[in-house]
Amino acid sequence: MVRAAWFTAAIIAAMIGYDLLLRDWLGDTGWFVIGVGVGIATAVLGSLAHDALAGARDR
Repeated sequence: MVRAAWFTAAIIAAMIGYDLLLRDWLGDTGWFVIGVGVGIATAVLGSLAHDALAGARDR
């Protein structure tokens, strides 16, 4: 559930950054916000892929 929240926040951040670029507000800050959103989304997807490929661990 936490990863879904992070992924949703990342998508929203990327969309806000894209909107900033379209409206030409705050200059190049839109690119930064898009980068943060894409970075978080990539980290979440990487975490999911790691869990899927790692398999079960014995504790």
